[in-house]
Amino acid sequence: MPATVQSPAVVALEGLCDGFSDVTHQSQGVFRQVLMAMAEPGTRHNLAQLIAPAPLSPAAYQVCLALLDQETPVWLEPDLTSAAAINYLRFHCGCRIASGSNQALFALVTAQGGCSLSAFNQGTFEYPDRSATLIVEVDALEEEGNLTLEGPGIRQQRRVGIAGFDAGWLQQLAENQAGFPCGVDLILTCGNQLMALPRSTRVSLDGQEK
Repeated sequence: MPATVQSPAVVALEGLCDGFSDVTHQSQGVFRQVLMAMAEPGTRHNLAQLIAPAPLSPAAYQVCLALLDQETPVWLEPDLTSAAAINYLRFHCGCRIASGSNQALFALVTAQGGCSLSAFNQGTFEYPDRSATLIVEVDALEEEGNLTLEGPGIRQQRRVGIAGFDAGWLQQLAENQAGFPCGVDLILTCGNQLMALPRSTRVSLDGQEK
């Protein structure tokens, strides 16, 4: 009986990074964590350990597994673009890789990549839900730090530390929040942790005038 010949793409995926072993329950679990993070901006949430295709973090990969599908084109910043990442996202999520940032409903970017939030779909006043969501890989997420968050889901203020966000990011976040209800939402990831900054959240640096 002749041996079954597998395609190079299937061979490349075997034995490396799996998706969820229990797709329904694990996807629902990650989705709930994302919802809680969005409802309480600046709170840090831990996901399970899962091997991710380089250069994605386990948290970013799991968010993709939970949120992406054939109807959610995703754009990858060059620093996060690899054959492994693209193959696994296509294989496990069935998503299309967008050729331009303005065509994406989701995007994978890094804090150091110099991306412009205005380059992504901002939604409209009639349909603000059609805006993009950015999954941003950062260097560290801390529940105490020099950034002050204010807005819906936060009682008075919440202080956090986000390693990798510089003055340019703070300016972009201020402009993004000023455009509410339009604008993009951010899911920050590092290791197996995530934190969210929805467009309604005001972010300021300690000592910075508001």
